[in-house]
Amino acid sequence: MENTKDRLVTAQWVFERQLAWIAAAEVKLAVVIAIDTALLGGLAAAYSSATTHTHWTILLSVFSTLACSIAMFCVSMAVLPRLQGPSTSLLFFGKIRELDIDEYSSKYAVATDQQLLEDWTAQIHRNADIACLKHIWVRRSVLWSFIAAPAWIIAIGLLVKF
Repeated sequence: MENTKDRLVTAQWVFERQLAWIAAAEVKLAVVIAIDTALLGGLAAAYSSATTHTHWTILLSVFSTLACSIAMFCVSMAVLPRLQGPSTSLLFFGKIRELDIDEYSSKYAVATDQQLLEDWTAQIHRNADIACLKHIWVRRSVLWSFIAAPAWIIAIGLLVKF
């Protein structure tokens, strides 16, 4: 990259890639929510319609409900907005909002390409942090959903059988 303009274009592209990683995490969360909601709903229906509840059906039902609940907690941690940004920025919505329109326009008009490049790279780094955090919570939510599934299957089988 030979000049700052080229670096700005590349930085914008990298920033958009970070946003795509964040969006990818949130799409996976929708699947976890749908599956866990269905698991909990099916378990509730089977449990309430069963005529007897053995120690095993109670234990497995509680375990799968707890695991699904932990998965849902992980989902909520993943979708929790991360609003901490740099102390000053012409790109971060939180800092833009703190300025009135005239102040923002005048600061933006006099910003150099180098200053904008530094702002873009700070945004890239912060969004990479956010993407990593979201994917960690996604992984945890999927793991807890997988942990819940075997207990759920056995609980449903026992509840429907009795």
